[in-house]
Amino acid sequence: MEICWVRKLLVAAAIVAGFLFVGPSDAAQRDRDTPGVSTCDFLCRVFGGGRPKERPDYSYRKRGSAYDDGNFFTRPVKRKKVQGKRPITPVQIVEERPEPPLIYEPEKLEILTAADLSEAIPEAPLAAAIYSELKSRKSAIRVTAGERKALVDFYRQNGFRAVWVSGHGLGERGRSVLRLFETAAEDGMTPEDYRPPTLALFDDLAVSDKDVGLLARLDLDLSARALRYARHASGGRLTPNKLTKYNDISPQTVDLAAAMRAFVRSPHPSDYLKSLQPSHPAYAVFKKALAGLRELKAEMIRRSESVAHGQDDPPIALVRRQLALLGYGEDDVLPDEETILDDLLSKRLTTFQTDAGIMPTGLPDAATIAALDNRTGSSGITGLIYNMERLRWLPKNLGERYVLVNQAAFSLKVVDDGREVWRTKVIVGKPNSQTFAFSDNMERIVFNPSWGVPPSIMKNEMIPRLRRDPGYLDRIGYRVLTPNGKIIHSRSVPWWKYKDGKVPYLIQQPPGDDNALGEVKFLFPNIHSIYMHDTPTRDLFQKPVRALSHGCVRVENPREFAELLLGVGADDIAARIDSGTSKETPVLRETAVHLTYFTIWPEDDGRILYYDDVYGRDERMQRAFTTVAIASR
Repeated sequence: MEICWVRKLLVAAAIVAGFLFVGPSDAAQRDRDTPGVSTCDFLCRVFGGGRPKERPDYSYRKRGSAYDDGNFFTRPVKRKKVQGKRPITPVQIVEERPEPPLIYEPEKLEILTAADLSEAIPEAPLAAAIYSELKSRKSAIRVTAGERKALVDFYRQNGFRAVWVSGHGLGERGRSVLRLFETAAEDGMTPEDYRPPTLALFDDLAVSDKDVGLLARLDLDLSARALRYARHASGGRLTPNKLTKYNDISPQTVDLAAAMRAFVRSPHPSDYLKSLQPSHPAYAVFKKALAGLRELKAEMIRRSESVAHGQDDPPIALVRRQLALLGYGEDDVLPDEETILDDLLSKRLTTFQTDAGIMPTGLPDAATIAALDNRTGSSGITGLIYNMERLRWLPKNLGERYVLVNQAAFSLKVVDDGREVWRTKVIVGKPNSQTFAFSDNMERIVFNPSWGVPPSIMKNEMIPRLRRDPGYLDRIGYRVLTPNGKIIHSRSVPWWKYKDGKVPYLIQQPPGDDNALGEVKFLFPNIHSIYMHDTPTRDLFQKPVRALSHGCVRVENPREFAELLLGVGADDIAARIDSGTSKETPVLRETAVHLTYFTIWPEDDGRILYYDDVYGRDERMQRAFTTVAIASR
């Protein structure tokens, strides 16, 4: 009897030892190959307890299965439980976390002072007063560190001579700049940000020599405010990279030292300041619309229960004005006809409804009126101001030929010599893995690309799965490459060691019909590992909201895009793809790429389209502007 029990224990120990030295995926494969008696069944029979309850095994996935929505690795994998003292705890797939609430930090302001001035005091009274004002530590003028340096350096180099005033008061050049500041709201800016506080000390800007101290302070104050206006007009009032981690934008703000020199040399410095605003055609459209919406009385439209074609209804006049301001035709009817719902107005309403995602009835129904009021009321005005600010962040020269992706519109267009030549739908990043906003240059196109799994997907999706199932990559046909290019088995890697996602291997999906990148990949190398590519899940382009990727940009018509970038025909592109060979081709003609985010954008025909703020970036701008306003009080 004792010998029998010893024999059973030895056999059981051997089985347990063998099981421990086999990877989980191998055990699962063996169980499939020998369905009659699984490892789990055998152990249970040896140690007692009877046969475990049958459960279906969902661990096996056939190679070539659909890569449906960009979340292939987050699909749950159910496996048979192995009886023992330490039950396996299911691994939670960690998704990218949303950004924390915005805490915007405005630029710090400091006193305009240069206490270390070592130059001799100038003999001219006004220059001497400016020298003394700069040397004082009690100045009420507040500037950024960059503005202080530009101001101090300029006045030092110019012998502390005044820029805007003389012994007889403020000159016309300075007055024209003040008038410009008062119209700052036309450009979506705030006049109070540029109005020199020193002005409050003057009853009359034409003063005598007895007020030389005030004149000196006014000259410095106006110079400081002019620099602020120049900086805001050329590069924006907000720092884009402080708004979201997904902004990698460096606005081309005017050189402040050059701006000070321009104030002196230009006979019309106000014109110079105006020239710093964006020159993009969209800016002029936004500025005109902003003026029109502010003039429009946003009264409540009182209408009949229904308005039929040809019917006369007073609120129709306001509908006409709203449509005209949004670019849907001109408000060009005779006064006695503006309240009639004629065929032309109905057609314009149908176009607007289609753009706004409303059922196209051609009638001013409740949904249409709400959409018009939203776009022409206070929220529409605010939206224009935010997108005028975003235009200030764009490069001054977008390029002779460039690709513009508007993430909020889920669209891509190619512009050549100022004219749009092609556009297509795109899919962009999910709200928790947004596509970055930045500019770069298109360099290469890869046909039949392999897909290298990016670090974010490794960390958040693949590592948790591989810790449970080390052989998973082998089964679905992915390759694991060492730093020297050697292919190894997935199950041979100790995945449990890499909890932070930093894996010393390249995980690669070979080219094929089910490859995550499809047939073509478009490269503009950048630190964010963002690129454009085809996709096998083409049905997703039919969705109205296409924030579905891990951050890269999926292109609906990649073959046409490649034809345009390379300047070749469709047969050429088809031959490269049909070869089945992975090959890179350089884009020889310089082509800039701008990944942007505009919730309002004008079409070439004049229509101003509004898009949902899918990433919540308008809300972040609102908080930032509020913070700046409070800090400036």
